[in-house]
Amino acid sequence: MREQRPTRIHSKPSVDAKGTYYPRIYKLKELQGLKSLSSNRLPRATADKFDDFTFWAIKFYCEDLIKSQGIPSASQLIDFALDNFEGKETSTLKAKCRSVWNYYEQRNWTIPVPYTKKDKGEVMATRLEHIENVNKNRVLKNQNKIKAVLDDIFLQEEIKFKNGKYRVGKIAELAEIHRETVAKYLKEMNLIEIK
Repeated sequence: MREQRPTRIHSKPSVDAKGTYYPRIYKLKELQGLKSLSSNRLPRATADKFDDFTFWAIKFYCEDLIKSQGIPSASQLIDFALDNFEGKETSTLKAKCRSVWNYYEQRNWTIPVPYTKKDKGEVMATRLEHIENVNKNRVLKNQNKIKAVLDDIFLQEEIKFKNGKYRVGKIAELAEIHRETVAKYLKEMNLIEIK
């Protein structure tokens, strides 16, 4: 292939008589001294309230009031904010005080306990309890499905043989449960003979 060069080289952008815009064409040598954009760091993505020390000062003052006197009044928070943060707008300070006061009012004036990480023994015990609860719920759900099929008046001819014994396969199909599971629960309910 033949090397292609630009037909027009302009040192600055221009517009011809027809109104066509010709942008400036740069030579590669001119672009060598540019700094890399990958070295620039993006600003931290955090909420504004975490960087707002006014909010946290009001919040900690409110906690001190809760510990010392029980339930603080909103005017105490507003007075504290107006006395200590003179450079801030009054409406902004009142809004922050309202936010803090509403937070503790909704939580019945209790101070939240800091999170403590569970040790490995507690985590494993919690997992075992959860697995046991899941298994109990699965057993109850399956039993309820089987009972629903057995109690259905319109299905009695389909789920029983002529001699009165239950058709385990048909019950399993209607309840959408595995055949062995149905047989196990029917034995527990004394509806089929134990072999």
